[in-house]
Amino acid sequence: MQLLKQIQELNFPAPLPETLLKVRQTFNASQVEDLPGRVHEAWTESGVYHRMQPGATVGVGVGSRGIAHIPVLAKASVDWLREHGFRPFVFPAMGSHGGATAEGQKLMMAELGVTAQSVGCDIRATMEVKSIGEIENGPVLFQGVESMAADHCILISRIKPHTDFRGTLESGPSKMSVIGLGKQHGASVMHAGGGENFQKYLAPAARLYEAETNLIGALCPIENAYDQTARIEFLSDGEIGTAREAELLVEAKERMASLPFDAIDILVVKELGKNISGTGMDTNVASRLMIPRQPEDFGAVDVGLITVLDLTPETHGNVSGLGLANVTTARVAEKIDWVATYTNAITSGIFGMFRVHLPITMPADEQSLQVAIRGCAKPPEEARMVFIRNTLMVDEFYASPSLRKDIETHPRLSIDDELPLSFSHVGVMASPWQLK
Repeated sequence: MQLLKQIQELNFPAPLPETLLKVRQTFNASQVEDLPGRVHEAWTESGVYHRMQPGATVGVGVGSRGIAHIPVLAKASVDWLREHGFRPFVFPAMGSHGGATAEGQKLMMAELGVTAQSVGCDIRATMEVKSIGEIENGPVLFQGVESMAADHCILISRIKPHTDFRGTLESGPSKMSVIGLGKQHGASVMHAGGGENFQKYLAPAARLYEAETNLIGALCPIENAYDQTARIEFLSDGEIGTAREAELLVEAKERMASLPFDAIDILVVKELGKNISGTGMDTNVASRLMIPRQPEDFGAVDVGLITVLDLTPETHGNVSGLGLANVTTARVAEKIDWVATYTNAITSGIFGMFRVHLPITMPADEQSLQVAIRGCAKPPEEARMVFIRNTLMVDEFYASPSLRKDIETHPRLSIDDELPLSFSHVGVMASPWQLK
């Protein structure tokens, strides 16, 4: 890439903090202790098995998000189905992720820990779909042929706030039906109308999947602020897209983690990736939306600038969400798979039109942080800097000494240590994170 050659000598020095405070954020958060046991209970409580013939094949749809304990949830579902005389298999339900290829999606599942060996059944993947019908005055909906060929199918679908829009239904089984079962075709059609399509059509889409497909329900975990499973419920096909799903979304919002400050001048994100969030970093945490024609009023924190230092291995170069940042590193630029990124972005329609832009790119970590300091419109010694590993993990983070008073007076925060902010001779961070 010509860019990487041109920026090698770029350097805009600025003073950085000599040390960072290691901060712990404590949330009041319950969690499910016996995950397989609770999965089995949820299946039994649902009663859906009374509608299934003995020996029926059942497809279990698994997505690409970083759902906590997804291999355990999938295996427990497979085990319950087999124990009750059914023949389960697993299929990917993840829209255009994995480069919109069957092999790419199976690879993403494997990296989340979902393999034929880990769940104890076949994994069947295809991108081929068939239409299941059309919403009145709305879009055509689809289902993948591998799940369609089963006698029944279910989804493992976390319920949580969406990163693109607000509504009574957001991320959950109603959306996963359209995007997951519908694969790239379904994702493209629904995303074509932006957030308005989701707000308007998720509920009627759920009714079409209930009436016209073999979908019988969804196992729905809700996570707490520590990214652990707080609750597991099973929604039947008749409950997906109804007040029951909406009520669980309200609970998910109440349980969600957040950054504990009113304002942050520079948010430093160690890693971005599709396994963290569909937007690489959760817009609800980063408080940045970046969608054309939508106001920047997402999230609760006034974030000035965002710097991204690296990508997760699991994202395979898909940098959807990198456009949310202002500054990044050559390390990130070298890892980008533009085919996977653009496939995902264009499938996402208007949601992807800003979010895959390449931010200001500097040779290494130190230079990227110096650029952020120069651009945050605050004196360096006053700049409020927060360093997080990713937007799923905000119970431990690092902060500049300029935030010490805010931390000491915050009821959820405590200071565990103070560490140097240091770099190698070429600007690669050595502390508090050791980067390559």
